[in-house]
Amino acid sequence: MEKQFKGWLLALATVCVLAGCGTKKSTTNDFSSFTYQTVQWTPTLGSKTNAETHNYGKLNINPVTGSLRSDFAYGVDASMIQKIEDLGGVYYNQDGTEQDVYQILSDAGVNFFRLRLWNDPADKYGRTYGGGENGIDQDIKMAKRAAAVGMNICLDFHYSDFWADPDHQVIPKAWQSLSADEVPSALQTYTTEALTKFKEAGLSVSAVQIGNEINNGMMGTYGAISWNDMATSFAYISKLLKAGIAGAKSVFPSVATIIHLSSGANKDEYSTYFKYLENNGVNYDIIGASYYPHLHGSLTKLQANMNAITSQTGRPVMIMETSWGFTNDSIENVTANQYDKSDEDTGGYLTGEQSQATCVRDVLDVLSQVPNQKGLGCFYWEPGWLPLAGASWATARGQSYIYNGDDKHASSYTDGLATWCNQGWFSYTGKALASAYVYKYVKAGGVNAVAEVSTNARSTAYSAEINLAANETLPTTGKVETNLGAIRDASVTWDSTEAAACSQVGTHEVHGTLDGKYAVTLTAKCIENYVVDPGFENQGETDILKDPWHIRDQNPSTDKVVKLDRKSDTRSGETDLNWYHSTADYSFNVYQNIKSLPAGTYTLQTYLMAERNATYATKSLVFYLKTSGQTFSFDAKDLCLGWSSGYQTITISNIVISSTMDVEVGITASCAARAWAHNDDWSLVKA
Repeated sequence: MEKQFKGWLLALATVCVLAGCGTKKSTTNDFSSFTYQTVQWTPTLGSKTNAETHNYGKLNINPVTGSLRSDFAYGVDASMIQKIEDLGGVYYNQDGTEQDVYQILSDAGVNFFRLRLWNDPADKYGRTYGGGENGIDQDIKMAKRAAAVGMNICLDFHYSDFWADPDHQVIPKAWQSLSADEVPSALQTYTTEALTKFKEAGLSVSAVQIGNEINNGMMGTYGAISWNDMATSFAYISKLLKAGIAGAKSVFPSVATIIHLSSGANKDEYSTYFKYLENNGVNYDIIGASYYPHLHGSLTKLQANMNAITSQTGRPVMIMETSWGFTNDSIENVTANQYDKSDEDTGGYLTGEQSQATCVRDVLDVLSQVPNQKGLGCFYWEPGWLPLAGASWATARGQSYIYNGDDKHASSYTDGLATWCNQGWFSYTGKALASAYVYKYVKAGGVNAVAEVSTNARSTAYSAEINLAANETLPTTGKVETNLGAIRDASVTWDSTEAAACSQVGTHEVHGTLDGKYAVTLTAKCIENYVVDPGFENQGETDILKDPWHIRDQNPSTDKVVKLDRKSDTRSGETDLNWYHSTADYSFNVYQNIKSLPAGTYTLQTYLMAERNATYATKSLVFYLKTSGQTFSFDAKDLCLGWSSGYQTITISNIVISSTMDVEVGITASCAARAWAHNDDWSLVKA
């Protein structure tokens, strides 16, 4: 599970300018394919029944476009199941009969079971951290039940005592007294010992993750990635990964080793990351990616990244985490749903069982189209998390650990709630949803296949800001809802006379037809914005700032202080401007020159989201427009209000330009180390 990282993220350079990033290839991996055991089992049924109705025979699942390999991993990460059952949770098959949940999943097409593993998810008194309490004994208990129905086992080493993700990589308590040089050996020993316990329990492990969502590093500050010195960072991370791989192979020589990152649609980040691993000779087997549609971008970008990274590395790819919501219901004091109906437009699906199944089918479709059948598998995240009191994502002690590095500050927190129930494959009363069988349907080549057609306009009223100075035109697509529960783009045709009026500054109403059948209206605010590339959307694919934007007076001068960001913090579009330094105080001036600005009275506007922290302080932050004889400015220091406050508006009004002249717009800033900010959407418009 990814928790969104709102500070500085890994640099996304595709052109490696730091020492240590070359074309050197790592040793060819030995992995070729998975093998599965055929196991005969007798249904384990209980006496309880569930009369809920679901449209088991009415889902529409279209065949995938390509072909999925014969050893494809149709997986789940259901690490919460044991805790749910300990709390009294019961699972029911589609007939409404109580049944062993592993058998239900196996019947639904699941052949691979992923388990997260935490080193020691409890304090010294044995009080647990929550989240499934996934220590070694808990995982072995679940792995035995998964293996009993023929599932392969994937063990996800977090190398932490609790959640590890792009925002949290806390070193285990037992290793916190070790030096950086001692940690790789401890990691290797732990990996060996953990897998040996599985082996001694009669279990075979088919795949292991060496870390979980390690985009920004692992093992606390020791393995944190500094983009200001990525060569050194990756040299150390590579030691950790090699140690974990060696430990795993010493127990199960043929085990497939996985390097797992979040942000599965981010091609630049994956390219950079795996170039550094190759340069350092890390001999892993599989690339793992998290892909949540409402967090990580479009299917088109996911496809582009999966195709590119398999071509670059020669390794197969697996989606290690994905999910979608089937309901927006919540239960007071029990659930704290991370997915919400408001995620529909960003993610591209409605909320419901059909939509949930379509989402999974679409991800499988992407994997089916990765060249040379390098799409190896998909894991649905936490399908069995039921809304029960006590099914917490984290206790107070667990939150203390991930936020403070120890469990001694529990009094500052309260126990968390269940966060994933509305994205599961079981109803809130434990009955299997129709969407739980999507793997089975895809394996069969689809079920009730239909042509996808629109059933409704997502909206009939649109608004857009059209920059005539940049030759922008009216949008050519709008959003429709489809019979597969998806939200897709469809073409729109505008009234030609009304559209022609939009060549003039002003606000215009334009009528059109969406997808050939829905009447829609566009309110077009046509402006002449004299800032070029105002949202940083035309800057290319790397994170390096390009013309017409420039950087000067940067300190430290040799480090990358200002970059383009394409994560999740944009105000609009897919790119914003981001500044940060992990270790040193820094300063800079970002600017753009605008030639021959006509005379008039102007308003300059842009948007800021910045760190609010007394320790990581922004010392000065000024937005400005400068002519040859005058400067108009806005002191934005007091608008550094933190991520939760969102983007703040920066407005400089009544800028009087007496005659045609060249002007400069920009930002000057001076910040303490670790202070971060995002800037997006500039406009310079005549009154």
